[in-house]
Amino acid sequence: MTREKTAITGRDEVLAELWTALSSGTKHGRLLVVRGAQGIGRTRLLEAAARRWLSRGLRVTQVRARRERYGIGAVVDALREDFDRSGGPALIECISALARLREGEPTDQGARFVTVVDEFNRVFGQVGGTGRTAVLVDDVLEIADPVPLLLAARRPGCLVVASLRTGAEPSPVARELLELADEVLDLDPLRNADIATITGGDLDESVHEALRAALGPLYGNPGAVLATVRELRDRGRIVDHRLTPADAEIELPADHELVLRVRRLGALPPRLLAAVAALGALDLDDVPLVAHALGDDLAECERAVDELVEEGLLVGEEERQLRCGCPALAAAFVRQQRDVVRCLAVPRPSGAKVPVRSRAAVGSSGSRSQPAARAQSWSAADGRLLGLISSGLTNRQIGSKLGLSEKTVENQLTRLFAKTGCRSRVELVTVANAPRLAVGGAVGTRIAPSA
Repeated sequence: MTREKTAITGRDEVLAELWTALSSGTKHGRLLVVRGAQGIGRTRLLEAAARRWLSRGLRVTQVRARRERYGIGAVVDALREDFDRSGGPALIECISALARLREGEPTDQGARFVTVVDEFNRVFGQVGGTGRTAVLVDDVLEIADPVPLLLAARRPGCLVVASLRTGAEPSPVARELLELADEVLDLDPLRNADIATITGGDLDESVHEALRAALGPLYGNPGAVLATVRELRDRGRIVDHRLTPADAEIELPADHELVLRVRRLGALPPRLLAAVAALGALDLDDVPLVAHALGDDLAECERAVDELVEEGLLVGEEERQLRCGCPALAAAFVRQQRDVVRCLAVPRPSGAKVPVRSRAAVGSSGSRSQPAARAQSWSAADGRLLGLISSGLTNRQIGSKLGLSEKTVENQLTRLFAKTGCRSRVELVTVANAPRLAVGGAVGTRIAPSA
């Protein structure tokens, strides 16, 4: 097999690092974690590595993780598929034992765990005992507890490469994997030239300019770019290698992971993203007005804004304003939320204030009004935290700036909610900026967003 057939655009350096890890293997093996965003190309990278190493005569077992407790079924399927290259009587016996364990009914979970560990050690002892071997586990967190599998595969000296999605780190299993890993390789966005190559190299530069503006940080994510270009072609919007109409908005496909993630948050977040697309930006002071215009409960709107910020889908850019980091994501909901655009009744994308009833009218419309501004004694630490919240940062980003853990930031926010009676970040920022509030003892001082 030629090198060209096993190449993957823009990932030669990562493939070289994986090869170095495999060729310089240690007696006790190595565990590498490949981490990257959804659509960044984790699966294609592992597939390219497998093809390249198999072409060099090395043993490769590709485990395609799926939702199960320990990954027994995925391992059995992988070994059966690979049997022609690595099989033997002893391995047949080990695979059969694993298959019986998969089919057996769980009784004593403690005893079952010990049996799983023993059988994994037996089977990977056979797999890794005859030469240099790589075990590749894609989407490892599909398995509820993958640690026994990974440690058993590493023990006889195999190189174990497990892929996981960026953003999964808060889960206990992901944290354990990252602590066990000998090395973590992060897949960065592809360069502009690589993106041009994977899209066929025939698109006019104006199309790429429009994609960069619409996708924001997702331009560089091969999955997102290819899916969006495919959608544009299917809709007949790419003609003679150019976009038509050139000024029409680009939307993420309806089945893109980000679109599905927003939908999983409930009915209100998609409406708010459509509102952001209509307004160009969402001023925190205007959340009550937007809630009134949409006919939604203010408290629910505030909580939905908080969720979108924590998911990294709304980001703070200008003073007290939130924007969608990926405009194509917000645009994807406009088509289905035409009533939102009509309710807001603003030219797009003007970013103008919502021209609905006055703030006093909002308070009497039946939606819950903001808590009355009351004098508070804010510490300097409170002021710093509130400034970062008003900048639209997530708890993790706030912790990074302040040198605190994400859990500590959550605890401090809980304390501020209890102190003020607020129930969301938006409400907290609004109360903190009310004229009568005092920050660091100075009455009437507004919380300035942090730079």
